[in-house]
Amino acid sequence: MLRALLILIALALIVGIALVATGVVSLRQTQQAQAPAYDVKVKQVELGTTTTNVSVPTVEMKQKQVETPTLRVSDGNSAQ
Repeated sequence: MLRALLILIALALIVGIALVATGVVSLRQTQQAQAPAYDVKVKQVELGTTTTNVSVPTVEMKQKQVETPTLRVSDGNSAQ
């Protein structure tokens, strides 16, 4: 449990560093006091959809006769 928590914290730190390094998140200290304040600017991200033509594989079903293994079990009694 503790190991999983440490891994999650490490991943959060790596993601945070990557966001600041790529410029997605900008941090600037605005006040040099006992409790410094920070101005955080985040770039806007937009999600959406577009219509695009793509090749999609199709699966066809065909009836075909093939030999399949069979198994018969009898107890030796033959009722007639």
